[in-house]
Amino acid sequence: MSEQPDRLVVGLAYQAGPDPRIAKGADGGRDFFTPRELELASRTYLRKGTGLITGLFHEDGTEGHAQVVASYIYRNPEPWLIDGVVVAKQGDWVLEAILDEPAWQMVQKGQITGWSPQGSAIRRSRSNA
Repeated sequence: MSEQPDRLVVGLAYQAGPDPRIAKGADGGRDFFTPRELELASRTYLRKGTGLITGLFHEDGTEGHAQVVASYIYRNPEPWLIDGVVVAKQGDWVLEAILDEPAWQMVQKGQITGWSPQGSAIRRSRSNA
């Protein structure tokens, strides 16, 4: 009898603060959460339930491919590294989930490479924040 993989994935849900590699987005804006704003957003996500982020590619009707088992803010002042690559830094939002078999196969093939929370916000300048 072969052992089945647990299909657990861990990944960055959202980075705290601006990414220094990105000057502005495709829409001309530069949106990001401060660490405090991100922590509040992650709490709102949990209060609403974890079914909000388990679909595929922001497409309706694809829900239920992942069961979120952990959602947390990475608090260690030392960056989390895997093979020399930064996975998370202090203040980032991390999600862990167990995938169903179709989603697991897509991860194995490189068709799914990360989380992409979907939501809405009101853009405001930092000087008015």
